[in-house]
Amino acid sequence: MTLDALRQQFPHTQETIYLNHAATGPLSLWAMDGMQTHLQARHSGTVDNFEAVLPLLEDTRARLAALIGTSAERVALMPNTSYALNVLAEGYPWREGDRIAIPGCEFPANAYPFMNQRDRGVSVDFIPHTEGTFTLDDVEATLTPQTRLLTVSWVQFLSGFAADLDGLVRLCRAHDVLLCVDAIQGLGALTLDVEALGIDFLACGGHKWLMSAQGTGFLYCTEAMQAQLRPQAGWLHGPVDWEDFFAYDLGFHPDARRYHLGTMNTAGFMAMRGALRLYAEADPEACRERILAHARYLHEALTAQGWARYGSADPAHGSGIVTVQHPDATGAAAALKEAGIIASVRNRMLRLAPSYYNTRADLDAALDVLSRHATVAA
Repeated sequence: MTLDALRQQFPHTQETIYLNHAATGPLSLWAMDGMQTHLQARHSGTVDNFEAVLPLLEDTRARLAALIGTSAERVALMPNTSYALNVLAEGYPWREGDRIAIPGCEFPANAYPFMNQRDRGVSVDFIPHTEGTFTLDDVEATLTPQTRLLTVSWVQFLSGFAADLDGLVRLCRAHDVLLCVDAIQGLGALTLDVEALGIDFLACGGHKWLMSAQGTGFLYCTEAMQAQLRPQAGWLHGPVDWEDFFAYDLGFHPDARRYHLGTMNTAGFMAMRGALRLYAEADPEACRERILAHARYLHEALTAQGWARYGSADPAHGSGIVTVQHPDATGAAAALKEAGIIASVRNRMLRLAPSYYNTRADLDAALDVLSRHATVAA
């Protein structure tokens, strides 16, 4: 798919330069079509289209599985990253004295579910970081014989630091520690293969780089991890007896569908299905290369203007996020917005996050505005 064809999928590009995919991604025409087709049936068509949409939900699971290098049996649809992480945090058989290691620069979604296990006698150890970056040595120094889990963002939400997942897997195996990955700031911008890497559990929301609707996400877990997680019960966690709902057989699906509880955000997942179709057509590897090239270009140009980068510019840890420090980040973001360019301010810093349909001209327009705000407190 050509860049022009991709941009036609996002009508906002005619009037807005959107560089805020680390917050919320836009919906493409294919995503909108999937959602609207479903809603139209609910509005003036068959109305109850639950059975008709089931195979489409299964197709969505299959597309997500293919995207991360696994089978659909290992994937469950989730409302968001937080919910998926709670499946692990609440379902794991913690014992008094167990410890969990978490980088001290995590987004709260990947900290609070595990901190909430303190009343079960579980302790949390925060890994030290420098501007949202850390080393394998930092992680290893934090692990203890009682550490059961390391949970880490694939890409840190502010610095854009992409963790060395391969190195973390090797480290966890050496110390008999499980690895959980929060992938929301990586998937849709970067690529990974969970089975080749050996990740135990992965949680991801769909509304950022995957450019799905809010309220959509998924989890991945290995069969071995699934065997350890106690599922909650709803009514879709196992086979449904449509002939006798009074036959209360509390049986769970043998695969990750056991973490499905009840009626889902079906319209949202129809948007996700459309978004995944577009992403596959655009070629995830080509998208990754374009996004990383955008990030490098922004870093080099902003550095030349005098901006101070937050985090690391090491290409080995690159992602789609470039954050810079400025005494008036809010003013800089407001100037961008006035020019029709959308970025975000996080922790009083300016964060830029272009995606694969953005152009060099989009970036140059932002850089032109920011050149007038280039005096930065080091």
